[in-house]
Amino acid sequence: MLLKSIKLNNIRSYLNQSIDFPLGSLLLSGDIGSGKSTILLAIEFALFGSKPSELPASSLLRHGKKEGFVELKFDMEGKEIIIKRTLKKGKDAIKQETGYIITDEMKKELSPVEMKAEVFDLLGYPKDLVSKGKDLIYRYTVYTPQEEMKRILMEDRDMRLNTLRKVFNIDRYKRIKENSSVFIRALKEKKREIEGFISDLEEKKKEKGGIDREISSLDEKIKEIAPKAEKAKKSVKEKKENILAFEKKTSELNRLKSSLDVLEAELRNLVNERARNNDIIGKLTKQIEILENELGKETIKEDKTIREKSNNIKKNMEKANEELDEIKKKINEFQFNKNISGDIIKKISEIEKCPLCLQDVEHEHKSSITERENKSLREAEENIGIYSEKEKELRAKLETFEKEKEELRKLENKIELLKLKIYNLKDKKEEKENIGKRQEQIKKNIGQINIKKSEINEKINGMKDIEEQYKKAKSDLDSSREEEKKLDLEKNSLEKEKESLSRIIAALEKEIRKKTEAKEKLGYFMEMQNWLEGYFVNLMGTMEKHVMLQVHREFDELFKEWFNILIEDEAISVRLDDEFTPVVEQNGYETSIESLSGGEKTSVALSYRLALNKVINDVVSGIKTKDILMLDEPTDGFSSEQLDKVRDILNQLNMKQIVIVSHESKIESFVDKVIRVEKREHVSTIA
Repeated sequence: MLLKSIKLNNIRSYLNQSIDFPLGSLLLSGDIGSGKSTILLAIEFALFGSKPSELPASSLLRHGKKEGFVELKFDMEGKEIIIKRTLKKGKDAIKQETGYIITDEMKKELSPVEMKAEVFDLLGYPKDLVSKGKDLIYRYTVYTPQEEMKRILMEDRDMRLNTLRKVFNIDRYKRIKENSSVFIRALKEKKREIEGFISDLEEKKKEKGGIDREISSLDEKIKEIAPKAEKAKKSVKEKKENILAFEKKTSELNRLKSSLDVLEAELRNLVNERARNNDIIGKLTKQIEILENELGKETIKEDKTIREKSNNIKKNMEKANEELDEIKKKINEFQFNKNISGDIIKKISEIEKCPLCLQDVEHEHKSSITERENKSLREAEENIGIYSEKEKELRAKLETFEKEKEELRKLENKIELLKLKIYNLKDKKEEKENIGKRQEQIKKNIGQINIKKSEINEKINGMKDIEEQYKKAKSDLDSSREEEKKLDLEKNSLEKEKESLSRIIAALEKEIRKKTEAKEKLGYFMEMQNWLEGYFVNLMGTMEKHVMLQVHREFDELFKEWFNILIEDEAISVRLDDEFTPVVEQNGYETSIESLSGGEKTSVALSYRLALNKVINDVVSGIKTKDILMLDEPTDGFSSEQLDKVRDILNQLNMKQIVIVSHESKIESFVDKVIRVEKREHVSTIA
């Protein structure tokens, strides 16, 4: 099966969208939640319909819409097939409506269940899985949702094993037992066939005798050349051992030279360090002398009195500011009263009639009010003058306090600077003392290195001829190998000829044995019925285990291979136990999958997924989805190097069509085509 196109109408975040699928590798790219995985789910829905537990219809139809559909077009063995499934919102729930399948331009309108059976037949999936409502083979060979494979890694062992039995169609052994009775009836026919089968038995025996004589002649020739070949082989072995001895000595010589180089480097580093330390000591000596001269006989005075004075000034300033605020309030209060009295005098002088009773205001009444307010006005001015004088006095005090505060601050800064110089002097003296100790150690180390150099040079001088002796021994070995190769070729030629005749003899012996057994055991078939009824049922169980063992062997090898490509770390390895459960080992100890990092978990899941895909495609015959693979966010948590390994794996898979859903931009560099999915105002579109 190879995808060609899909149409989505009111499916999740899609209103009306068509997408074409090319051959090769395709990346569906876009932000998380943009609608990439919806395309893969829509393909699964088109093929197998909705499933209440895994892909319910309510999760597919766009919110607020009454109808929607998916139309999928794909190629199957050169034929174009179109499948359309429709969803419709009813009173109580969203249901699938009748759809259709078009094959060779012939349209079949089918119910959802009939469509699923037809699709299973088209894809070559086992028909007994239709009634179980499972498209397990598709889920484990074509498309596995992002978290599905991680779930099968974590679920119950028995549940995982039962799932794999269904996928690999192992339950067919039940049908074999039911068909045993049919086989018994065929035994009678088999007896008649045996009579014709054994008619040429004597002729086969004569043919075998002639070939036996040819093999005897070849045995004599092999017997003659074998000692020569063995002698040449022994010679090569001895010279190899000699070479190994020289290689060991050469390795020791190289090791000594390498050690000498290391000692030379260490010596240079120590000499350079000693020179640097001498410079540092000189600089420190000058700095210490300068600091001691600067300090002279100065001492740090007790700064407790300074802090107390500073605190007293601070309190006095706070108190003065509080008094100043009170005075300002009083001045503002008297100024307010003054303004009110002035306004009243102005208004009473201008008024002629009472605004309430409209009678004329007498002059005496106006004079009385004016006199009263003038008195209030004078009192207010006198108080403003008194409090203004107090304000000036307080401001003068604050200015004096501020000057005293500044003098104390300068004194504190001087004391802090003195402390810093004393600390700096002590630190430099300690540094000078430590460097002096290091200089003594360097002197001692230089002496030890010179002794070691002398010892190594003496050993190297004693091995100066080793390399020349090694070249001569290697030349002798090459000559012996040529002789060994020549004799081996001659011997192998005779053995291959014998092997070819032996295969013919084996085939003849097998045929003669079968014919002889058939001749002698015609009556055996009469007893076979009892054997089938009494023992064959148990045999089916054994065969099931054998098949599972074969599956396990291939599955385990592929699982390890894919994982080792993704995780190039010798400290971590994986394998499958007898129940197909992944076992992870780190530094020789088993560890749980839950304790792995995100990238390591994804590597285990992806390796398991790809291995399962390959084994199912190899074991389950007749399925027609072997050329396509869909991966939903297969690189969650992967590093840049692991993404490059994914490219290598995709190349090894050699699939005709691979669809990848991912937001990893690096994947774009190793796929054939990229389709970008965007989502704006809750609507997904293809950019």
